[in-house]
Amino acid sequence: MNDFLKKITLNIIFFILGFTFLSLSVNAQQASQRWVCLKADRAAVHTASVSIDPKAKLLPNSNTYIFECLSSSECTSGDPTVDQEVFGKNNYEELNNQYGYGFSGSTLSSNPLMSDGAGEIPTFSWTSATNNSLERRWLALNYFQPTATTNANEGGQQLGTFDFETVYNQSDCVSLSWDPYGRVFNNKTLEPVNQATVTLYKKDLGIYRMMTRGDILGGNIQNPQITKEDGGFSFVVPDGTYKLVVSHNNYSFPEELANLQPNYSKIYSDIYPAQTGIDIIQQGVIQHRDIPLKQQLLGIESTVKLMQFFYDLDKINSVIIIRGRASHPFAEIKAYSLNDGVRYRLLTENPIKADRIGDFVLKIDQSKFDPAETFGEITIEKTNLTLVNLVKRFLKSLIGEVSAQVFLATAVRFEPILNYVEGYAYDSAGKVLPNTTVSVYLEFSKKPYYQTVADDKGFYKISSEFLPSMPYHLSYASTDGQIIPTTNSKFIAQNKVMITESDIKINQFKNSQGEVVTPSQNSKNPTNSTTNSQVAKTSKQLTSIFANKNYSQIIILGFVILFLVISAFLVLVYLRKKQIN
Repeated sequence: MNDFLKKITLNIIFFILGFTFLSLSVNAQQASQRWVCLKADRAAVHTASVSIDPKAKLLPNSNTYIFECLSSSECTSGDPTVDQEVFGKNNYEELNNQYGYGFSGSTLSSNPLMSDGAGEIPTFSWTSATNNSLERRWLALNYFQPTATTNANEGGQQLGTFDFETVYNQSDCVSLSWDPYGRVFNNKTLEPVNQATVTLYKKDLGIYRMMTRGDILGGNIQNPQITKEDGGFSFVVPDGTYKLVVSHNNYSFPEELANLQPNYSKIYSDIYPAQTGIDIIQQGVIQHRDIPLKQQLLGIESTVKLMQFFYDLDKINSVIIIRGRASHPFAEIKAYSLNDGVRYRLLTENPIKADRIGDFVLKIDQSKFDPAETFGEITIEKTNLTLVNLVKRFLKSLIGEVSAQVFLATAVRFEPILNYVEGYAYDSAGKVLPNTTVSVYLEFSKKPYYQTVADDKGFYKISSEFLPSMPYHLSYASTDGQIIPTTNSKFIAQNKVMITESDIKINQFKNSQGEVVTPSQNSKNPTNSTTNSQVAKTSKQLTSIFANKNYSQIIILGFVILFLVISAFLVLVYLRKKQIN
């Protein structure tokens, strides 16, 4: 009987130890992130009404973080503590220092908050402002704990997957922008004026005085402002009566309406002060003013620039989307692919035309790319704004038309957003890294978006479900403690032979089985409803322990295991003493 009890007790101990190891392994696995685009509409001055897109549901019954993302930059919750928790750094402070970003509040009950059983949260308002007019969008973040299996033949640790529709909903977010306060422009060329000083004065008791930080609640005002390549300026101020003064070494202010090049009305409005008068009376609605300056010196040239952009991948359709703003009205944008780090082919048969503000949308289909070919560069070229047929040029390119001026194009490089990753992990010297931890990082975060482990040959795969639709990079943590950050273009260069010879299709959506999936295939997939119900049923269990801050479960589990181990040990001691006696 004693031998039988010993065997049972030992088996219990081994089971507890195995269960403990398994529990620790599961809990140690990095939670993966899932971002969802939210709908946003203007509600009031610098206030957006934000809601769930019916086609883009959250994970049901899950902790949900809400973030505002500024173009060309970072995302913030408006709370430095939450930013530190999610991103490992204070994005709010960085945005405040760079753009004068100020978060005035939201009607969210909390951040994070819990989604309901249908993957929805209530509509809420969000109020914020920056010194310059920037595109912005709102995203929601859920964490989930993928189900892990190990298969050396499949390239390291493989993880469970979400359904096709869920992945689709992470792409192609629509952005929103507050109208710019105005632009400073050249009276003859109509191009925006760079490095002009714009100063705001407020009228108190009939006397104008310069606005200061102390006049604004929270001190969120930069005055004066120095324009950049787009000539833009933006003051966020309470209701009142104001005036503007502009100065520049090569220009004079103010300028008469009669001296403006006739095309000005196709680009600018509310000409200050010639059309609107000196006083700017603001009552509830932000007032807009465009300001012409008289050119004093001839030969002044302004450089065209990409002022801001959102850069995304519509993963399901393998389409790159850039929503950007050029500094110059009606600028022409061309796109190029790269191979071996150099231009490979022109992707835009006809240049994309920016509008009068400089806004444009560029979409590049990557589904027919060569194996190692990626999107990687755009050029921006000014348009001669003084031509009579300016509007016709914008709406349609005329055959044989040549601009009266020759402009140098500005080139902008982009790191590729890979839709699928398959290859080997290498260190900086080109040596393979076996059993290394592979992490995916969003460019504005110091915490992993997703993690997996390469096999003993350094080989790994990351299917499309677990890759962001936003810019990201890879990082390897080797077994000897090395951390090797790796850009996507470097990954391609290191694995180019394999990618090319095996036609790996890094630019197309591939699931965890390595199958290329298209939207038409998905519509015929009968497993979608099943997968959706499974996600709904298990999402509560899969929500990250870290995201929910549910450390109490870990503590309780630890006490239970400790109690069982001690109990088993006491049984063994009792049996041993009884045997001796």
